[in-house]
Amino acid sequence: MDDETKNNGMVTAVRALVEDYAKAKIETLSGAGASAPFAMMPGAGPVVVPASAFDAYRTQPRFRHGTAALLSLDSLIDHTNRFKDEGSMLFADDNRDAPSIMSVLDYHPAGEALTTAPRFGKHRAIFSFPLSDEWKAWTEFNKTPLKMAAFAEFVEERIIDVLHLIPEEDELSYDLQKFISACGGEAIIATPQKLVELSRGLKVNESSVIKEVVNLGTGEGQILFSSEHSDSNGQPLRVPSLFLIAIPVFRNGPLYRLAARLRYRKTAEGILFWYDLWRADRVFDHAFKEGCERAQVETELPLLFGKPE
Repeated sequence: MDDETKNNGMVTAVRALVEDYAKAKIETLSGAGASAPFAMMPGAGPVVVPASAFDAYRTQPRFRHGTAALLSLDSLIDHTNRFKDEGSMLFADDNRDAPSIMSVLDYHPAGEALTTAPRFGKHRAIFSFPLSDEWKAWTEFNKTPLKMAAFAEFVEERIIDVLHLIPEEDELSYDLQKFISACGGEAIIATPQKLVELSRGLKVNESSVIKEVVNLGTGEGQILFSSEHSDSNGQPLRVPSLFLIAIPVFRNGPLYRLAARLRYRKTAEGILFWYDLWRADRVFDHAFKEGCERAQVETELPLLFGKPE
């Protein structure tokens, strides 16, 4: 046998030995309530197999997990009542841009940590309160000065939200009644027609007077500046102080009456209009609190304001 043949035989033998040694062996591992085939390498050290590696071979999951995104408060309540237990909890987030309420169905039971078993807290449901189109429109331009054309366009688009008749006193909140009275009573409340009229064709003439007053005895002086606005006929300009709107905070929710203070300013570029919603934050808080109280009552679960850990 020549050297070349001998070397080829040795290479083949070594290759067969290596391949046989490195060949994976299929073993069946059992753990966490399931069995699954695993490839085991000869000579490999200890291997930690996570419980999740058995998930594809289970007849059912180890525990409930996941977050259901519900589209109505009714659905959140129904979902919570279906899966709740004595440890479940509600969490409310009053972020005015993205309010929501979440149920954590497998939350930790009440009691001391050493005497109660902690839970994963991974089975959840969430409902994001959808802000109404009306609320988003009025809050977007709140306190934003607009030129006459832009203000007229906005008023005409949202004119259906403006109250035509002044509600009876018992239909208004006590704070709103006091505010209207402090501003001058019902006479200063603009109707939808008046708003459109103002936004479309108001002409303002401004007359300014500067007076200088000097006290001859002491030499002290004062400069008084006064500015008066009049309409196109020269009559004193009377612009309503406020108007009332009725809009829902959340989509398909109840209507809330809000007062909007009407403001204007004459500039070199023309007349600027804007409105200032009075206590819109309190209206939002009231609507959100009502939703939270309903969820708390109908699920019979404790509610916290915040986010779960």
